[in-house]
Amino acid sequence: LKMGEHMSYSHSTGRNAMNNNSSPGASIISAALAMAPWDPVYYPAGSVSADGKRDLSGAIASSTNFKNVVNPMSMVKHSHPEDKNERFVGDLFMEVSPIKGLLWRTQVSLDLLLNRNRSFKEKYEHSSYDKSEKNFISSSITRSSTFGEETTLTYSKTIGRSDFSIMAGQTLEEYNSYNIGGSGATILNSDDENKWYLNQATEDRTHASDGVSRNRRLSFLGRLHYSFAGKYLGTFNFRADGSSKFPENTWGYFPSLALAWRISEEGFLKDNPVIGNLKLRLGWGRVGNDKVGDDVFKQTVMNQGPTFVDYPLGKDQQLQTGAAVLTLANTDGRWEVNEQWNAGIDFGVLDGHLNGSVDWFLRNTKDALLYVEAPAHVGNRYSPMSNVGKLANQGVEISLDYSNSAGEVEYNVGGNVSFIKNELKELNGGFPLWGDKTVCDKGLAMNTFWGYEFEGVYRTDAEALAHLPNATGLAAGDARYKDRTRDGKIDIDDRTDLGNPFPWLTYGFNIGASWKGLDLQMFFQGVYGNKIYNALRQRTEGNGSECTLSTSMRNVWVGYSDAVRNAMSKNGIDWSKLENRQGTIPNPVGNSANYNYDTDRLIEDGAYFRLKNVQLGYSLPKAALQALKLQKVRVYVSGSNIFTITDYSGFDPEVGGGVDYGNYPQSRTFSF
Repeated sequence: LKMGEHMSYSHSTGRNAMNNNSSPGASIISAALAMAPWDPVYYPAGSVSADGKRDLSGAIASSTNFKNVVNPMSMVKHSHPEDKNERFVGDLFMEVSPIKGLLWRTQVSLDLLLNRNRSFKEKYEHSSYDKSEKNFISSSITRSSTFGEETTLTYSKTIGRSDFSIMAGQTLEEYNSYNIGGSGATILNSDDENKWYLNQATEDRTHASDGVSRNRRLSFLGRLHYSFAGKYLGTFNFRADGSSKFPENTWGYFPSLALAWRISEEGFLKDNPVIGNLKLRLGWGRVGNDKVGDDVFKQTVMNQGPTFVDYPLGKDQQLQTGAAVLTLANTDGRWEVNEQWNAGIDFGVLDGHLNGSVDWFLRNTKDALLYVEAPAHVGNRYSPMSNVGKLANQGVEISLDYSNSAGEVEYNVGGNVSFIKNELKELNGGFPLWGDKTVCDKGLAMNTFWGYEFEGVYRTDAEALAHLPNATGLAAGDARYKDRTRDGKIDIDDRTDLGNPFPWLTYGFNIGASWKGLDLQMFFQGVYGNKIYNALRQRTEGNGSECTLSTSMRNVWVGYSDAVRNAMSKNGIDWSKLENRQGTIPNPVGNSANYNYDTDRLIEDGAYFRLKNVQLGYSLPKAALQALKLQKVRVYVSGSNIFTITDYSGFDPEVGGGVDYGNYPQSRTFSF
């Protein structure tokens, strides 16, 4: 009989802010970019308002460049978001071996999370736009738990040169969540932080709203493993998974098979002085995916208004609580199935100093779970989910590790590289799914950037007319896009594949060394072949209506008509020094297509090479530890995101989703 447990508790407090948002000024970075470079963060001493009635000394400055801009310091100083998380994770297990070779193991686990979110926004006014007429409070509490249980029975036996084991078991998992929250405004005496609670709000108080969520999964599993002479190995697995998220097709069945041949154990290689390990592997298997919302395949009725579901009734047309079906759900959802073939080789040479592996894989995703667009006449408010796609991923993964010593110095070098390609084989009955500057369609990679090919800037009106004789409104300085259909105009049929955010090459390597208690570890990583849509440049290289323009606008096309030139000359202005008809950035005040179109002019290479982590440590020698009656003492200094090499012009090439509206960069951190 054997029993054990693992338990941990953590408490964290965070202050979150909006990031990488498409709305100008919504995040701290986009708000900062909208401020003019000459605007101060705070007004200097002695500053007064335009009417001379207010002393602005030390106050947060308002924008002089645009009226509809919030100083990012307003978000920092006047908004007080707070996330508090308490988490307990623990498990208990028991193992019983009633007879030789038979092991019964039961494990129960619990992951309990309590989250409290509170946000208080002060009443303030720095400009006609950068202000809040009332203070505002919102608060919510969420309690979630994941309970798991797993019981397996395993029998192992050796007969002659044969080793085999058989396992059968079952697992279950249940997730429960409860949340409650509310909001209000106008807290009196709000300078006291102890007043920042819902019961102190005197206006705009909402009724407390709560909700629950639950999903469950039950699985039965089995495994048969066989090995002969340690050379020929085979493993067969089978599992049946049932998920509450698929009410009509609850169960999915997923087998897998793995075979291996340890060639280095054969007589002709057993005592080879160079090759110490050589193993061939072949595998096939299926796994299921149910990572979707709890109710996406259930027909639900919306009854929380007032939007869409409340109705004006009676003589005074007051809103009355109602209910409505906003989206006709697909109730026939089923498991997404990932089927994979793989073949690989493991090897070890040079007395075990050099080890590595090479793997080839082909992963086909069937019945992919994606949101789909229904015809407009259906009347859906939101997109329903369905099993609508087939996706193929194939690639090669290579890893190498070398370790050795030179005198008292021990060192190791290791790395891995992956080559991956993905392609949609089927999707949505032939209808594409549109995203933010992306499309998912048959024959393309997932989330392919879709838009117009930029060919430069028209130098003259005659060039624009010759290129697109059937278009109107084009002139010198406008963007020139490729007319793929050759019909003399630019329309949606001229859009094409502009790349995708997935790298076809991903790599990483680590270096380690130790000497007399000192140790050094370094980890590098990088990607190649991916694209990033730098949507922030649509603002910084636009018409200047949303934010301060980039210094790259020094290369914008500038040209004047004869009438403007004559007027400038009469006023003593040398227009020839101001024009830039060789500029490569389209005229931002010309045709709207110059900055509104999705185009590869704004798509950049997302490749990068980064020193992700480095750590230097020192461990006290054994003699010192014995004197202190300690087992181990190690001091270290570490850093992350030390440097990055990239041609990407944005703040950080690691952009989730591949569209960058001003993604907040990862911090360079040091710890001791």
